[in-house]
Amino acid sequence: MPPKEKPQPERPEVHQMPEDHDEPQRAVGFEGSTALAPVAAENVGALSAIARDEGELKAGVVMAKKFPRNELLSYNKLLKSCERPAMAERATYCFPRGGQDIEGPSVDLAREAARLWGNIRYGLRIVSETEDAIHIQGAAFDLETNNLVTAEDKFKKLVFRKTQGWIKPDERDLRELVNRRGAILVRNCLLQVLPPDAIEDAVLKAKETLKKAASGELKQDRQKTIRSLVAAFETVGVTAEMLQAKLGHDLQIINEDEIATLRGIFKSLVDKNSRREEHFDIPKPKGAETGAIDPSQLGPKAEGAKQEKPNEKK
Repeated sequence: MPPKEKPQPERPEVHQMPEDHDEPQRAVGFEGSTALAPVAAENVGALSAIARDEGELKAGVVMAKKFPRNELLSYNKLLKSCERPAMAERATYCFPRGGQDIEGPSVDLAREAARLWGNIRYGLRIVSETEDAIHIQGAAFDLETNNLVTAEDKFKKLVFRKTQGWIKPDERDLRELVNRRGAILVRNCLLQVLPPDAIEDAVLKAKETLKKAASGELKQDRQKTIRSLVAAFETVGVTAEMLQAKLGHDLQIINEDEIATLRGIFKSLVDKNSRREEHFDIPKPKGAETGAIDPSQLGPKAEGAKQEKPNEKK
């Protein structure tokens, strides 16, 4: 009798996937994989940007060590820069707090100081962004001392409009919002990297320059100086009467110190670091407190009706 064949173990059925020439097969890794090519390209782009930034940073450190700054020369250049009236006007900001005006170095002064001090890298980047909020980071890095300072801010994508309240910004408004809040981060980082005594001396020099410029303008043409000041403040919704209430006297007897202070306030309003309501008393419209209505604002019919009432009583 022929020997009985041993039963073979059942093998699991292998189902072959139908060939699809439209979709290439996925492969592990980058080599020979076409489906992962977009992802690979994106990763390569990010890695390339990181490598480029790292290379630039290393090169900056090497150059900073090879060509260190001359601190005395940089300090004198900074003070010289603050002797220019245009720079002096942009050197400080001002906003009210607790019943008094708070002044400090502006982002323009911080950037000018970083430029003249040398061997400093600074900038702003977006950390993350969602539909409703955005997260940004400012940084300043002293290449000579290896001192890195960062600051972060997270805020909602909203801008305020007087007639609409808080609304979603368009592309331009969002860019301005990011740049404005980012400038504050960059300024704070730079001020922690730069020597504080040099910044303080620069602020004092800028104030001295403004006083000298205002004194010279007043001596040369007082009326033109006052008109220019009033015209500038009218662009931000501040009238001559509001300026006089702020000073406590007529504009005709304004002095150079007061002009310098008002120009600092104007710079703060233009940069939107403060609001006019924080600096000036906004006059209320007539009849706002008592609810009374001025007949002159109602037209000739209303005035005639008001005049006829005494005759009716008679």
